[in-house]
Amino acid sequence: MFLAKLMSESEDVLRGKKLAFLVAAPRSGTTWLQLLLSRPPSVVTAHETHVFDVFMRSMLDQWSHERVTRTPTGPTNLLSEEEFHALLRAVSSIVLAKIAQRKPSATVVLEKTPNHVNCWREILDEWPDAHFIHIIRDPRSVVASLRVASRSWASQWASSRISTNCERWISDVRNGRQIRSATDNYQEVTFEELLSDGPDVLMRLLDKLGAPSSLDECRRYAEECRIENLKAGKLDNAPFAMTNRNESYRIGTTDSWRVELSKWEIALVERLAGPLMSELGYAPANASKTTSVFVGMGWTTWKAARAVRRRLRRFADRRGLVRV
Repeated sequence: MFLAKLMSESEDVLRGKKLAFLVAAPRSGTTWLQLLLSRPPSVVTAHETHVFDVFMRSMLDQWSHERVTRTPTGPTNLLSEEEFHALLRAVSSIVLAKIAQRKPSATVVLEKTPNHVNCWREILDEWPDAHFIHIIRDPRSVVASLRVASRSWASQWASSRISTNCERWISDVRNGRQIRSATDNYQEVTFEELLSDGPDVLMRLLDKLGAPSSLDECRRYAEECRIENLKAGKLDNAPFAMTNRNESYRIGTTDSWRVELSKWEIALVERLAGPLMSELGYAPANASKTTSVFVGMGWTTWKAARAVRRRLRRFADRRGLVRV
């Protein structure tokens, strides 16, 4: 009885409001953009919920597994597809309604979990009218930032490896750009244009969300959310506690990667992400042809060695050999 009442109340709270999901590869500027978007009275937001990528992920994966394997146990033998999706919508609606209740007068509920870039299909299954804002940042900046974060506050999920971070950027950006083929409610923005032309970009994003603000208001929001203010904790009425400020907001420039990455590391990122970088308009650094050739040779050799190690491990597993 209590659960049914909670579900009904949550749907009532969300009725008439637009749901917007801010997604990206990690370390692309999502928190900064979230704070900018949170300034108008018509937008309400909160800390990352991870409701789709963590809390509901196990439910979705188990449901798919049972459907494929036709296991005789589990919820698939009791629930219809429609009932299962009703359950998922109920879970997410309760979470989203809690965000909405933080500012009842708001007309836009903004949820920011970067990794929801890999869950957009599941989101649209439950919320077909959802809006998506996808922020993209130069992969060289993302890779450098992830490596720094891996040494401290993000050690549990960020990698120190250039190639791992680059491959993650490629995968996340490609996944995010696929959203445009599934809904008209998709907006794409780059960190670089937000930094150089913030008020105009912010005005455009808010307008499509149905929360229009004037250019003067957007200029004020941009001034309030200057990186220096965020690092100093000087943002009034922030929608959540701003912890790890110096680590989270770091430098806030477009080219710090030039000093944070070596020329070899830059060349490796550009070799791996080159086609997508070109598609997005990110120009390569002026690396020498010699550097590019040696990086390519090293990367090819490393991949070959990794493949050999994997084959040896599989052979050892099959033979029951002890690996040292």
